[in-house]
Formats: sequence, structure tokens, C-alpha cells
Amino acid sequence: MSDKHIKWLILIIPTIVIGLWEYVRHEFLLSYISMELGNWLSPVIVFFVTMTFLVPLFRRYEKLQEQLKKERAEKAVLQERERIARELHDGIAQSLFLCSVQVNQMKRKQPSDQEWEELDKSLRQIHDYVRYSISNLKSTPAPTPATAWKVHLEELVEQFRLNTGVLVDLQLELEETHLTAKEKIELFACIHEALTNIQKHAQATKVTILLGSTKQGWSLVVEDNGQGYIGNPFQQPNRFGMRIIQERVSEIQATVTFSRDQGKTKLVIYKGDNENGYSLSSGDRR
Repeated sequence: MSDKHIKWLILIIPTIVIGLWEYVRHEFLLSYISMELGNWLSPVIVFFVTMTFLVPLFRRYEKLQEQLKKERAEKAVLQERERIARELHDGIAQSLFLCSVQVNQMKRKQPSDQEWEELDKSLRQIHDYVRYSISNLKSTPAPTPATAWKVHLEELVEQFRLNTGVLVDLQLELEETHLTAKEKIELFACIHEALTNIQKHAQATKVTILLGSTKQGWSLVVEDNGQGYIGNPFQQPNRFGMRIIQERVSEIQATVTFSRDQGKTKLVIYKGDNENGYSLSSGDRR
């Protein structure tokens, strides 16, 4: 039922009820019910009909209004993300590229100066980070129905397969209705970042993505058979992806852990409980 239909029902139901009551009262009940009693019964009947039919309609209308407000807020956020991505691309990214070209020209004029190498390396790192930020801003899907979110995730995994040749086992065992729109957005972005990290650093041949329920919530596990990591990946300089995952996870009041065990690297995001006891351990390193 649409917003417009609910408004019309709220307006016409009391009118129809009181009209029917007056017709029945005057045509069939005048010999049984006095005029004074009929006048008292009129507001009682309207009140009964209001409580029976109109209150649920009011609740439905309020729910629709709240949903519309939420959708508008989410749309505004996505539009802002697009605007920021455009500004990064048109401004900072292009300026960094120009600076990199200028540095290369200076290197050719003074090839013996080692400082140019350090400057060029720093510019490349900043440029890569800006391009990653642009990609991350544009890759996050809009809040969609559960089936559309699932399809969007499957498309992401398939694109990763095509780009890398890595086998991906995607297991979605959690009903999407258990996730809020915000959780879907952030989890999609975290999976995207995890796959990007695997592609860039892990040299893996197989990845498993499991989204399932726990006794008090849900958990997302991204596991690969790559070469592992060095130190604490959440604290390494020039490694922005894991820190961004941390920030996204905190946005949905969840917890993220990273571990290495039996030749496999495991990223776990969970919400509700920590029964599995995932923790960050050194394990095998690269």
C-alpha cells in the first residue's frame, strides 16, 4: 500500500463510517434506538473504527515516512561519496601525477641526486592511496534489497576471479534480512578491500568467503592460502587498507581480527559474540 493510498484511507474511512451509521440508524433503527442514544453512539462507533482500522494505518504511514527519511539520508551519503571521489580524481590525483612527471624530468637532469628517488617513491605511495580512496568511494554499493546485494557481491567475486585467476569459494549462509543497510554497505567494502589486499600481497591460489550466523549475531570470514604477513597489519605504515577496514567495522559496532594458522590467513569480522576466540597472532610471516 502506497503513501498516497494510506492518506486517502485515513481521510475517507471516518466519513464513510459515520455516513453508513446515520443511514442505518434512520432507516432501520429509529424504532429501537432513540435519537439521543443514537447521537451518543455515533462518536463511540467512530472511536471504535479509528482504533481498529486507522491506528494501524497511522503506524504504517509513520513506518513509510521513516523508511523514506532513511533512504533519503543514505542517498545523500552516496551522493557525497561520489562528489568526494570526483574531487579527488579531478584535483589531487591529477596534481600528484603532474608532480610525478616533473620529478622524473628533474631526475633526468640530475640523475645522481638520490633525494629524487625518495621523493618519487613518496609521490607514488600518495598517488596509490588517493587512487585506492577513489576506488573505494565508488565501489561501495547503494543500499538495495537483499537479493540485489547478494548479486552485487557475487559480481565482485566473479570480477576478482577474472582479474586474478584465484579460485573463490563464496558461502552466504546468513539471511540478508539479519543485516542492516549500513552493515551491507560496510561489509561489501571490507570484502572488496580484503580481496584487493590478497591480489596485491598474498600470492594466494584459493580464497574462502563465509558469511554466517552465530548464537548472538553474525560473522564474516575471509580466508586465503597465501604467504601471510609481517607484524601487525593494522599498525604498519603505508598500509591503509587494514586501517580502513577497522574504521568501517567500528562504524557498525562490530569487531575485526586477523590471524595466521596452518598456512592460512584469516580475516574475521564478527558482531554479537566472540565465541570462536579469533585473535591476532604472528603465525607464518612474509
